[in-house]
Amino acid sequence: MGSLAAADEPLPPLRYPPARRDGDIVDDYHGVLVPDPYRWMEELESEEVKEYVGAQAALANAVLATCDHRGRLRGQLTALLDHPRYRAPFKRAGTYFYFHNPGLLPHSALYVQHGLGGEPSVLLDPGELSDDATVSLSMIGVSDDGEHLAYGTSASGSDWVTISVMRVRDRRRLPDALSWVKFSRIAWTSDGMGFFYSRFPAPKDDDGAPESGIRTDVNLNHEVYYHFLGTDQSDDVMCWKDPEHPKYIYTPEVTEDGMVHLPLPTNLLLPCSSPILLTLRG
Repeated sequence: MGSLAAADEPLPPLRYPPARRDGDIVDDYHGVLVPDPYRWMEELESEEVKEYVGAQAALANAVLATCDHRGRLRGQLTALLDHPRYRAPFKRAGTYFYFHNPGLLPHSALYVQHGLGGEPSVLLDPGELSDDATVSLSMIGVSDDGEHLAYGTSASGSDWVTISVMRVRDRRRLPDALSWVKFSRIAWTSDGMGFFYSRFPAPKDDDGAPESGIRTDVNLNHEVYYHFLGTDQSDDVMCWKDPEHPKYIYTPEVTEDGMVHLPLPTNLLLPCSSPILLTLRG
């Protein structure tokens, strides 16, 4: 804390917000009683939790505001980041796609360039998806013919992803919207009719898509679906589920020869070396 205040000007005592203890919450694990007095903090949408988090944030900001090196540190970090950055391009049917950030933008934009001599242009800028730059681009997949872009967006740092589809030639957004996607990739089939993706079952008590990372329940029963362009998510074809291993996750791939590979499953808690490797004819 030496950088927060001079040695002869120590910080005043910090007044932390009170954290209520609930002595009525006790779990019985095989005969052992384990109290959990702060379980109420798991209810992230409750007014009590919001008030507590707000008070904690206010306290932290008040302390950080006393740091006389904060502005200099911000300037140094800004200078280090203020340079153009490119990610490796990839090619689809003669068209190149790549990410580029000129320096200090909160998100890199996806560019498209038709041929090596073409003029690059912005295909999708995540910075335009929200007013406060809290929506990020978490995954993309371009069809083999370069005609369509499927992309996943996440809000407020959430792991939950919503997949949308855009027509590349005119940037027209299609009505396709896929929810409850997590730990997935977008794997187009070679015919360009659609793509594979992975998702969890929608909660039975909620028909809407998640908008922020506030869910604390365990996600089980990862499933692989195929989505045909222009159809509703309710019509997607389930291609794989494994109820005997509810904690495994599966991410499909489509290889250059048109085969669909379902890679080794991964346990959410520990990597596992299962001998399962499924290959489906696309």
